[in-house]
Amino acid sequence: MKASRLLLITTTAVLLLAALIAPGLIGPKVEEALQQQLAQQPNIDLNGYQRGWFGAEALTLLKGKDGATETLSEIQHGPVLFTRSGPRVGALYAETRLTGKQLEPVLRHQLEAYYGAIGASVEDSPVVLETLVAANNRVINTLHLEPIDRSVADQQIQFKGGQVRFVTDYQGKQQDSRFALGEFVRMDGHREALYLQSAQGNFALAPSGAGTLHATLPLVRTNNDNGPLELRDVELAYTSELIAPRTLKVQTEVKLPEIQSSTPARSLTQQLNLPSISYDDLHHFLYNLMLTPSHQRSWPVVFQRPLQAQQQLDIQTANGPMQLQLDVDWKGMPRTRTVPVSDKLFWLDNLNGSANISAAEQALMQSPLIMQASALKQYGFMLEQDGQLTMQLQLERGNLEVNGQLLPADLFVLALMGGI
Repeated sequence: MKASRLLLITTTAVLLLAALIAPGLIGPKVEEALQQQLAQQPNIDLNGYQRGWFGAEALTLLKGKDGATETLSEIQHGPVLFTRSGPRVGALYAETRLTGKQLEPVLRHQLEAYYGAIGASVEDSPVVLETLVAANNRVINTLHLEPIDRSVADQQIQFKGGQVRFVTDYQGKQQDSRFALGEFVRMDGHREALYLQSAQGNFALAPSGAGTLHATLPLVRTNNDNGPLELRDVELAYTSELIAPRTLKVQTEVKLPEIQSSTPARSLTQQLNLPSISYDDLHHFLYNLMLTPSHQRSWPVVFQRPLQAQQQLDIQTANGPMQLQLDVDWKGMPRTRTVPVSDKLFWLDNLNGSANISAAEQALMQSPLIMQASALKQYGFMLEQDGQLTMQLQLERGNLEVNGQLLPADLFVLALMGGI
């Protein structure tokens, strides 16, 4: 009995001694590995690193297109780590927050639109990145979106928070990644302006952007001046592959199988294919179309870069189907060209593409495109047969064919705008 007790005490003492000594041995290795990794990232600067026996603090600057974002990481050295979910065994655990002192303007605008003003303290950070280098060849990164419950004037926002979990092995190969978003509600006065039921998804994305993403939204409701809109069982899918250095092939799909609204639309499916797009061009369009507020968006700036895209849009309505097939090869705006002020259609000179439109006449005439459809039908640009309207467009560097007939592009645009 005494021998067993002595063995237990000795073992406990050895483990305790190892737990006290190991962090000091692991710390320098962690710092060395961190310095090596950051040296390979030109957009990340390590501005400060203070290492203690059991942990460290790292101040990092993430450089973006229009500014920089400062983050502070609180790091624990293994082997015993105290995480948000309890004690774990591993080499490193870190929590990274925004300091609030420096935020890229677009990021600040997006976050403050929901969380309100972000102060210059890590405690005010609306996002927290949790990193665990575990002992089983797993690196687990979890991005926590903090809950929201705030009121500004007559607007109220409630969000139950969310998580994005990204898991790799020690070599960076992705193993298991997913996300979950809590319920989101925005009230404008007594009116529910937006409601998102809890959503989830999974993804397998490499640092290059190649991979897959799939998300499901069980219920989306909006209510504005155009009336209520309800979407059920929404599916979003993204697939891409690296086809050349810094160049991706991208396919996306949106499915809205059940639409309830004041319009005749009942369901919608949209597929978009980008056969070849560089990192720089993709970043340009995402930044200017998705991250830039609409009132600040400049279309001449948006279309400076080239874009190849094929799109198919299928809409089922109470009055029949509508379909649009679009193939665009946009060359981008020549930077050296001087455009005459009187030439309003100069952009057509750099555009090749085709479009096929097919729709039940009643469906098109009761859609938001009724004015354009009526004008195009009136001037014979949309062909009618058995209650079906069709139109085929072919554009090649300023030369436009409508239903196989050559037509001045400016005349067609005038008809489209109802100006003939």
